[in-house]
Amino acid sequence: MSCGVRFSLRLPFVPFPWGEAMKASIVLSDFRVDFPNFSMGPIELDVRAGERLALIGANGAGKSTTLNAIAGRLTEYRGRVEVGGEEVVAQAHRVRESVGLLPERLLGFGWMTVAEHIAFLSNFFPTWDKKHATELLDRLALPAKSKVGTLSKGMQIKLALIGAEAFRPPILLLDEPTSGIDPVMRGELLAVIADCAPRGGERIVVFSSHILEDVERIADRVVLLQSGSVICDMSTEALQATEPGTPISELLYSRLTPHG
Repeated sequence: MSCGVRFSLRLPFVPFPWGEAMKASIVLSDFRVDFPNFSMGPIELDVRAGERLALIGANGAGKSTTLNAIAGRLTEYRGRVEVGGEEVVAQAHRVRESVGLLPERLLGFGWMTVAEHIAFLSNFFPTWDKKHATELLDRLALPAKSKVGTLSKGMQIKLALIGAEAFRPPILLLDEPTSGIDPVMRGELLAVIADCAPRGGERIVVFSSHILEDVERIADRVVLLQSGSVICDMSTEALQATEPGTPISELLYSRLTPHG
């Protein structure tokens, strides 16, 4: 004899004290982090509304640490991290309504279907746009009835993008969104990201990558990190002007490997 257990997705919901979303701005001042085998900083970073910023660097350069600090997921640091002019640790509940994060390590309940996962997430965001979520689901060709635990890595990243974007936060953080997936799927994701935050808009997009070709598709500003320090911070236009005609990916590579 066997028995089954059914879980209800309609959980009791106790809302955060949501208010007006923070303005789209990010400031890191004298930002420093010390891990047992790695130290980062000091980092100075000022990102304003409308910018699409790429954090570039090898694995371990500090890209994920920076994004987690902006998202309020890192609390042990020195210096100051501000979103919308307010310190992220002191205003953690406000950061949640203003920052969408696609994390490096994807989270989810493997036994849920894609549709159930999206419905579950919608409980936590009063500004969740159901129509927008459905449109993204269709555009990204995610199978709504498939179990989250059976999805490929690329499909999991698509699902995580919906979770980060569907409540339309003014700041969108994407940690290695195209790492380890095929070129066709990379192109699809980059197109969606570009459409969600078009140039000339008010939103901020910060994405990390070690795939330099992706920068040319999305970013209008690049910050190069190496061993926890910023070695270059400039617009893609200014970077291109240093060697007209040379692909941006090559210019970035030459700066990351000056002695290569």
